[in-house]
Amino acid sequence: MELTKQEQDIVRKKFCKYCIKVMNGEALNYLQQLKEQQKREVCFSELTLKEQNQLSVYDDLSEINYFQVMDMDIPVRDEDISEALKRLPEQKRMIILMAFFLDMTEQEIADYYHLVQSTVHYQKAKSLRMLKDILE
Repeated sequence: MELTKQEQDIVRKKFCKYCIKVMNGEALNYLQQLKEQQKREVCFSELTLKEQNQLSVYDDLSEINYFQVMDMDIPVRDEDISEALKRLPEQKRMIILMAFFLDMTEQEIADYYHLVQSTVHYQKAKSLRMLKDILE
């Protein structure tokens, strides 16, 4: 069945009108869903500290070991690492703790111990090798 040009235009216009109605309906459904979702959701920035703490859980299965460095207590949660650190000589342990737990540079550590930076570098490298041997 062949349609005339005028009939084709009518069909095209009706189809366009139908598509617009469908798209408007979908847009309204989407906006309604967003509104419902907003009723259930809360921004993290709007949560109280107590509510934020309820969102996470920390398992403290092992005992935390503390090391005293520069009048600060440095917590080490990993049991194997803390035991390995205990087996290091005092100065080597302090250099490792300062470098990796206090994020101090080798020069800052050298200044604290009144050493040259190359000595701290050597002691840190030797301490890391010792830790590796202990942990293996």
